[in-house]
Amino acid sequence: MTAVRVLGLDTATFQATVAIVDEHGVLAEAERQVTTHSDTLLALVDETLHAAQVQAAELDGVACGRGPGSFTGLRIGMATAKGLCLATGKPLLCISSLVPLAEAARQAAGEEGGLVAALLDARRQEVYAGLFRDGVLLEPELLLGPGALARRLRERAAELRIGDGDARLLLCGDGALLYRDELLGALGDLARLAPEGCHVIRARHIARAALARLAVGDVDDLAAAAPLYVRPPDARLPATEVGR
Repeated sequence: MTAVRVLGLDTATFQATVAIVDEHGVLAEAERQVTTHSDTLLALVDETLHAAQVQAAELDGVACGRGPGSFTGLRIGMATAKGLCLATGKPLLCISSLVPLAEAARQAAGEEGGLVAALLDARRQEVYAGLFRDGVLLEPELLLGPGALARRLRERAAELRIGDGDARLLLCGDGALLYRDELLGALGDLARLAPEGCHVIRARHIARAALARLAVGDVDDLAAAAPLYVRPPDARLPATEVGR
């Protein structure tokens, strides 16, 4: 029986990441720091397909990190994933860009990785935040300042069982690194920073999450799929004059 193969990609940050996985593991992956994803992403996809010795038509699905993250990056990633799906007739699977951070932290921490806060720098002294238990997102992704996030987590500590026994909240992602002092200072012994290697999005986790969805036929509508921005866009239509 032929293995099921999924190509995953993510462009939520300034790291472009692409991977191809099947049920047995990672076939190939590539990543690169970029200035703009439009100059790099298709070349990375090509490189990864070549390394895996897989033709695009032989894929069983294409998975895309849908955000939150860089508005321009997300649009480029989604457009690229949709283009691959249209060209090959394969299904699209959209995965939160916070999932790979939480999954890397959970795997690295083992039994201590039950509760994870995945944080991406959202600029303007804010973070995109996702709270995960055992790899499952507990609520929709949030946009908060680090101080407000810490207060929210302290208020919900008993409900979330943070600090229950030796259980501590794992903080991961570039937002956790950027605001580590403020977050750890406010949360004290309720939280700790995830191990090194858990703070960068890797497409292997996007693709693996998509494999599980593909197995039960849970795919996204190609026409309706859109990036998850969380923050409203800055661009606004000009106000219409009264009486016009």
